[in-house]
Amino acid sequence: MFEFNLFNFAQFADQGLSLIGTLLLTSISAKTRMYGFLVFVLVNIPGIYLLIVTKLWWILAVTPIWLVINFVGLYNNYKESRVEN
Repeated sequence: MFEFNLFNFAQFADQGLSLIGTLLLTSISAKTRMYGFLVFVLVNIPGIYLLIVTKLWWILAVTPIWLVINFVGLYNNYKESRVEN
């Protein structure tokens, strides 16, 4: 039986946001890709909770690297969207 608890909600939020972010990142438009990067930053909220609860906290060591890569992509898409206008 499916149980509605914080862990299951975090799993659905993590996977749902990841799917939406992936769809947005595949866009040709720089503005839409920028929203995809923002969604992937939001994925960290349920993702960090899941890593701590499942005792995979050591994966958090690479999260800053992942965030830097996302912010660089976000900034580059922002610059590209300004050039388009």
